[in-house]
Amino acid sequence: MLKVKDLWFRYPNSDWILKSLNLELYEGETLLVIGRSGCGKTTLIRALTGAGMHIYGGEVRGEVEVDGKRLEEYSLEELRRVVQVVNQDPRTHFVYPNIYEDLYTYAIQIYRDEKKAVEALELVSNSLKIRNLFNRLYFELSGGELRRTVIANAILSKPKIIIFDEPLMWLDDIGVEDYLDVIEGLRSYGISILIFEHRFMPLVNHIDRASILANGFIKEISLDVFRKPFYSMQNEVKPHISSDEKGISINNLWFKYDGDWILRNISIDIYRDDAVAIYGSNGSGKSTLLKIIAGYLKPVKGTVKRFGKAIYIPQIISLFFTEESIELELRSICRNSDDFKKCYSKGYSILRSYGFDDLSQTPFNLSWGQQERLAIALALIANHNIFLLDEPFSGLTYLDRATLIDYLKSLPGAKIVTISSRDSIPFLNGFKLYSLHNGSIIRDFSSDRASQRIDLSNLSSIYSE
Repeated sequence: MLKVKDLWFRYPNSDWILKSLNLELYEGETLLVIGRSGCGKTTLIRALTGAGMHIYGGEVRGEVEVDGKRLEEYSLEELRRVVQVVNQDPRTHFVYPNIYEDLYTYAIQIYRDEKKAVEALELVSNSLKIRNLFNRLYFELSGGELRRTVIANAILSKPKIIIFDEPLMWLDDIGVEDYLDVIEGLRSYGISILIFEHRFMPLVNHIDRASILANGFIKEISLDVFRKPFYSMQNEVKPHISSDEKGISINNLWFKYDGDWILRNISIDIYRDDAVAIYGSNGSGKSTLLKIIAGYLKPVKGTVKRFGKAIYIPQIISLFFTEESIELELRSICRNSDDFKKCYSKGYSILRSYGFDDLSQTPFNLSWGQQERLAIALALIANHNIFLLDEPFSGLTYLDRATLIDYLKSLPGAKIVTISSRDSIPFLNGFKLYSLHNGSIIRDFSSDRASQRIDLSNLSSIYSE
């Protein structure tokens, strides 16, 4: 269904990102592609769909055949009938806020006939079990519901190939199971599936082959490497508290936007150097709680006391940045300091220690993990000592997750991260774990007892295969 031979690609005024790349995808096959952050997965998707050349003005060499026809022989509209891409952020797919209106309008655009459009929409909605979402607005849906709806949109045109870019990003445990159920349905219809994913552990029993993209090349890896144990047992690890001084004190906190209470009677003390993880499903109120701690939202009832300077780092990390370059971000911080030169010198040293030697680069071109580390470095420069990270593992490889946790442990001050999936817990060695459910927060001591710990050596071997 897809044949790529000696593919080269680069953006204007850049080096080659893809180099003599070869790839094949067969009818009805599911292929997983993994790779480190910034290895070129999104660029490869753009090259396979023509977007890299037509939209980004890139230079392409080599051959790409889709369903036996050269890529350049397709118009963009014709290609969309054969290949559909589901983006890592499903919200980018919607034109209309209402689910039914958005799907119906697209179906009419495809079939140019109301009866055929309705029939196709009926078939797709029943297959993916989304009829109950028709009267909803897309920004009201959970991560799993959004994925299911976007996949319904993708298969309306009856494509032969569906490409998924980070499909598990932002999904909680329920959403992951929901997605895997949909994948099995697509496989049963004989659709060829290409999945680019950092968080590959849940997928290994749902794929036919796997490949790794590195240094512009792609090569197949044996599925046996995924059968190595990813976790090892650890002895009891108690969270480290170096101070009895409080960093945050929350007492009898209640919060709601309009309707039902989102947070109910929450009381918790977090100490100055605590490392805390809050687990909860999507929509449980984790982001709301962090924003209240940061002071962006005010509780309806109860009190929040901060014994330090808090910073909220959002789930969509690019929203943290406001300037065109790292240097301008640094200058913006230091303009508000008492001594600009001292602040700039200190900031420059911190940025270099975090691996940011080229301050002229824009934050928005960094990988997800690099953006997370940059946000933390800038927060340190601004003298924050309460770090609130909302779903920081989104978009990170497993190795990048471990690196981020090491960064957090080295920070002076209180650290709170939110997570929506249990597969993140083994990375949080030494963190206090809390669960947020039905608006209430409770301490989960399972992370303190002997439990699973991520085996980084086995993970590293996968990327070096």
